[in-house]
Formats: sequence, structure tokens, C-alpha cells
Amino acid sequence: MIAGNPGSPEVSLVVPSFKSRETIGRTLESIFSQESGSTFEVIVVDSSQDSTAAWIQSSFPKVRVISSQIRLSPGAARNRGGSEAQGDYLAFLDADAAPAPNWLESLMARMTSSPDIRAVGGAVEIGNPESMSARILHWIEFSEFLTGTPSGFKAHLSSSNLLIAKGDFEGAGGFNESFLMAEDLLLSRSFAGGLFFENTTAVKHYYRSSWQQTVNHLRKLGFWSGRLRRAVDMRGSWLRTVPIASLGLPFVRTALVLKRVWLGNRRAGLSAFVHSPLILVALFHWSAGFYQGLRNSRHSDMCLPGS
Repeated sequence: MIAGNPGSPEVSLVVPSFKSRETIGRTLESIFSQESGSTFEVIVVDSSQDSTAAWIQSSFPKVRVISSQIRLSPGAARNRGGSEAQGDYLAFLDADAAPAPNWLESLMARMTSSPDIRAVGGAVEIGNPESMSARILHWIEFSEFLTGTPSGFKAHLSSSNLLIAKGDFEGAGGFNESFLMAEDLLLSRSFAGGLFFENTTAVKHYYRSSWQQTVNHLRKLGFWSGRLRRAVDMRGSWLRTVPIASLGLPFVRTALVLKRVWLGNRRAGLSAFVHSPLILVALFHWSAGFYQGLRNSRHSDMCLPGS
């Protein structure tokens, strides 16, 4: 670890915000409830262009709010916060994720346990399980990071809850801002073999509660996943030569999601199996976006997540 300035925090928690007034209060309350021996600062990078930034500053005076007059992608917002962070480590959280009280302590303990570990991420739980659309999205988007999944090294980690040394983050160039989603997959490639999943802690993620919001999000996620594989040689990049084959991915991914959910939690696995037709339909929306991304299509509705 590179020593910081005397009196500087050990960790800088960075939260990107866009019209997050309904969720970010819960996130910040959870951050300030951390049971950790590490000193930390909290930075929110807000590009809402409404009253969100002022509300955060008023309600959470310890938070450093950085306001942007232009809409920032999540990766660009994280980069902006990281560039102004004073901590030796950067911890990234989404504005709709609430970390468990032991989250920061557990990630820091794992990070400092071995020089082979370059970044750490925790498990992801669902915060609003009463919504079926939310459960479908949770199973699809975070099936690799469920609470029952064993700790261990992963091929990639999610930027929704991630701890990394600031020097390493800067050395990798931060998040690639030309990718508005899937930018964490690109960052992960810089630390292959050094990414650790820690299942002793988790964040609760609060998802879109309507079916239309869910499938819109999945189409965008699929689009940027396809665009990534068109641009970079990685698993699945062969599909750029035969993009039409990507329309068969929903069947493969549905089976994979069901397997991961079942291995993580038998009860959740049974529920996922019962709702597998909905998972399949949702993944057809993801696949449609993936196909467009592979073909390098340009669509205004794929510009920014949540737009």
C-alpha cells in the first residue's frame, strides 16, 4: 500500500448518483453504520441536475458531493470521484446498494491478507424480493455473486461493490468511459487472476420494480456486453463473426442462472426454476440488445443506463 498524506483516510468510498433521491439515503446511512476500524471518507458524484445534490449535502454533511452539470455514466462518475479521493483504497458502491455493517471491514481484511489479491467484491443480496421483476433481474445480473457462492478468485467483479487500491486503479486507467455499461468487465481484465469474491459480507441491491424497466435495463446491459465482445477478444467474442448465433444465448444463460441460484440457495433455486419461463423471456430481451451490440448498431436508447 502506498502511504497517503498524514491524517488522510485509508479508504475513499465513491458513489455515482443520477436521480437517486429515493435510494441513496439508504446507501449513505448504511455506509455511516459500518463497523470498521478503517478511516474513510464518502464521495458522491452527482449528475442529476435536480435537487439531489443539495439534499445529500443537507442530510449528510459529512459527505463530499461533487456535482456535474452534464450527465455522467457510472464509470465516468466513479473516475471523477476516484481522481479526487484522498484514501489509499477506493471502495465503489451503487446508489441503490446498501452494504452490511461488516462490508468494509471484511473487504479490507481480505484485501490485505495476500499480495496476490488486487481487488475484492462482496456478495449481492436482493433488497426488494417482494417484486418478481426485481428477483428476475437479481438472478440474471448477479448470479455469480449470490450469498451462497463460495469465496474465491473470480474472472471478474462487479463495480456495484468493489474495493481496490487507488494506485492500481489509476495504473489501469480507471473505468473505460467509452463503455457506458460492462465497464467493470474491462477493468477486471487488467487484474486477471487477482480478483477475489468475499462471501462473508454482502450488499443489498434494490432493483427496478416494473417489468418494463427490467427488460429495458437488460436490453441495455446486453447491448454493451455485445459491444464489448465486438471490441475486445474475450470469451464470447467469436459471436461477432456470426451474430445471429447470439439469439440462442437465452437458453444457455437460463440454464446457467438456474444452476448458480440452486447451488447458492436451494430454496431460491426452486423459486428460480418455477419462474424459469420469465427468466428465459427476460434473457431474450438481453440477447436482442447483445445482438445489436455485436453488429455495432448505434441506438439513442442505449446511450446511458437509466435514461
